[in-house]
Amino acid sequence: MAAETSEYQEHLEIMREIPYFSGLDLEAQKLLAYLCVREKFKADEEVFASGDIDQSAYYIISGSMEAYLDTIDTKIQSFKAGDFVGALSLIGDSKRLFTLKTTADCICMRLTSEKFKKAQEQYPEISKKFLKATVDMISNREERFIASFNRECAGCTVGIGLTLI
Repeated sequence: MAAETSEYQEHLEIMREIPYFSGLDLEAQKLLAYLCVREKFKADEEVFASGDIDQSAYYIISGSMEAYLDTIDTKIQSFKAGDFVGALSLIGDSKRLFTLKTTADCICMRLTSEKFKKAQEQYPEISKKFLKATVDMISNREERFIASFNRECAGCTVGIGLTLI
């Protein structure tokens, strides 16, 4: 981005790329971009921990992060610039099931569920778009899981069926 680009303008450009928000009316995207805040994290910093009720979603502008299962300290997923992490926390009060840590200095755009709900009140179409994007992402993730899981592994089928909810 050009040096003269404002933080708000950069947030708006990002909103237009995130599948949850990309098809929304420009005015709704502008409000969401305005409601976001910029956060910086140092390398090896914990963004949230398993058990937290964080209620924020993070778009990684620069840097990288990894998600871990605390009980066995096993890395389960890596995230990089351009990834949107924690979207479901915008619509529910469930606790985090994983710990998210930075692996490099990170700059993120953060949206809280409180601010997201304010935007939904003004632009009800946000809810419909968000739900559709969520269903699409869950379905795509399960399709990838089914395509790559080991059919010989008796315990591996336990994770299949999320789209049956």
